[in-house]
Amino acid sequence: MNETIDKFVRPLFLSASPYDATHHDFAWQHRDLARMMSNECPIPPSEAVIEAVTSAVKIGQLYPYSGLDLRQALATFNAVPPESIVLGNGSTEVLDVLIRLLVEPGDNTIVPTPTYAFFTSQTRINGGEVRSVELGAGFTLDVEGILAQVDGRTKAILLCSPNNPTGKGWAREDLIRLLDTGIPVMVDQAYLECGYAESFAPLTRSYTNLVTARTMSKGFGLGGLRVGYLIGNPELMDLVARVRIPFSLTLASIWGCLAALEEPGYLAVRQEFISTQADRLYADMNQIPGVKAFPSDGNFVLADISGTGVDSARVVETMLKERILIRAMSAHGLSGSHVRVTVGTLAQNDRYLELLGEIAAGGRQG
Repeated sequence: MNETIDKFVRPLFLSASPYDATHHDFAWQHRDLARMMSNECPIPPSEAVIEAVTSAVKIGQLYPYSGLDLRQALATFNAVPPESIVLGNGSTEVLDVLIRLLVEPGDNTIVPTPTYAFFTSQTRINGGEVRSVELGAGFTLDVEGILAQVDGRTKAILLCSPNNPTGKGWAREDLIRLLDTGIPVMVDQAYLECGYAESFAPLTRSYTNLVTARTMSKGFGLGGLRVGYLIGNPELMDLVARVRIPFSLTLASIWGCLAALEEPGYLAVRQEFISTQADRLYADMNQIPGVKAFPSDGNFVLADISGTGVDSARVVETMLKERILIRAMSAHGLSGSHVRVTVGTLAQNDRYLELLGEIAAGGRQG
């Protein structure tokens, strides 16, 4: 950076790494590819949602409002008071604000790994230390390991349930043990509507140090509308609302999400399809010699492919040649050994399984 500019920039940001959105850009540049890499929903929005969004765009010259009706609808959906909810431009916005509120230089957060990389990047950007605690055997939550890392500068324990990329949700009793420390515990439950993991939103009534994050992107299938929200103690949520950018939700986002919440039957259809296909991918991958898949409550399945003799980069490259995008999990500390696939359409899932079987067979022969 130019020295003249460099001296004005906060030192914390000089070495900050941007979020790598290369795979999203690549997918948009190649619209013919099967997008089985980013945990998107394969089912498009309903006609009611499309109509609501279109109606908003027709008056796009007007600023949106704050979304009080969407907060109320989400409060009803989650059985919590409206003042316990704060909206954001995707859950990433409100998670970013929450971490900025809690963490300053010299503080630390505790992050079980592998998990959502955003926790680590935002802690470091705010000058905090990330204390990583590896998941136990079978990707179980190491509660004792987390508790052992707590000290006087611990500002948050950051969890994801269902966990990305491993797939399973955490147990209520384990969460309560962490909450009993009194330290803020944030649980990102982005994938909750994809399967049948337990919602921790009701616990926010009893534990003022619990915050859960949710999104309309996954089970509701509205990733392009960019709407997420936090559920937590009203006083803390008020602080988040003060700090977040005003008007960060568009009118189209608000109205589209309101329409989606008015169609519980449509959400149930999505949830059934996603969970059934995730179970199928898990079961069928485990029938391929050399592949060990892990059960998932999300819209994705993680698999250890090290037994095939083919590393994850080669699997991803081979899939890409066949017009399918999946992710290697090297960035999650599972270098060379694991891939993650998103639930796609029936045809996409069929083709993925067929190709993975062929790749595994080729690796064993080689």
